[in-house]
Amino acid sequence: MGGACYACPRCRSHHFAFHSCNHKCCPRCGKAATAAWVQRALLKQVNAPYFMVTFTLPQELRSCFFGPFAKEFYDIFFAATSSALAQKLATAKGFNATVSGFLAVLHAWGQQMQFHPHIHFLVPGAGLNSNGKVVTVRKADYLVHLPLLQAAFRDHFRLELDAKDWQVDPAVWTKSWGVHIRPAGSGSHAVRYLGNYVARSVISDRRIVSFTDRTVTFLWKDRADNQFKPKTVSGTEFVRRYLRHVLPRSLRSIRYYGYCHPAAIRNRERVRMFTGSPILFGPHPKPLPAAIPTCPSCKTELALVARFPRSRPNRGPPNFNIRSLYR
Repeated sequence: MGGACYACPRCRSHHFAFHSCNHKCCPRCGKAATAAWVQRALLKQVNAPYFMVTFTLPQELRSCFFGPFAKEFYDIFFAATSSALAQKLATAKGFNATVSGFLAVLHAWGQQMQFHPHIHFLVPGAGLNSNGKVVTVRKADYLVHLPLLQAAFRDHFRLELDAKDWQVDPAVWTKSWGVHIRPAGSGSHAVRYLGNYVARSVISDRRIVSFTDRTVTFLWKDRADNQFKPKTVSGTEFVRRYLRHVLPRSLRSIRYYGYCHPAAIRNRERVRMFTGSPILFGPHPKPLPAAIPTCPSCKTELALVARFPRSRPNRGPPNFNIRSLYR
């Protein structure tokens, strides 16, 4: 992918930095893309209580995410959850928001890299009623009636499957479908939390502790005591768990609905204005500047001394003499 060579003016050491591939499944890339997404999302917030709504499918349906129709099943998952949420927000049990808005982020893994598909929705408690008037939630800790939203989720999913004439285990329709609603305050912390899944992979390099010819040991976070613990699996099992989270080609794992959609500027600014959010005029804020790399030894800012174009797909340091840079 090409890269650059940096020199430390203090300790005279040299450091190579290779360009990112920007693939979502790469464990080394995505930091800059995540920061930019978080910055854009924070600028679009409304001055209303936020809620994190999480939808999880029953175990019997998770095998449908693999195979030739995997992308269609992901699309059904998004369509059923968004339709159920929008429908219940528009009722009296919600807050009569005929035009609501929310963003959805797909999250498919658990702490031990197991396949656990669920969608996080970040929902502002404000919207427009049928008369175009801005309405907000009555309480900062109540969005919709949970059992009604669970039933709507199940019913919309069934309608989506029936439209395609797909058959699934009938037992799933008698189960309680997983929906969780949690107040998220102003939404700022929730946006930063969701940013971890925007352009990141299932596991980062720092969590891989060690490996042998047959096993891989990585760290996972135990929610019971909030501590990181090691787990050792076979190399084959590690690769299997990792590849289960590679999404189908062209699947959008982040989606926007209602007035949170980029094209719904008029409705979004109306909601923001009547909820007391500041309206900014003028050019859009500039993106975050790229951080200047520092020397890992003495923390001095590094100086760029050479760039390398993309050539052969090798990730090791280029084979050349450092002294040639200063001739």
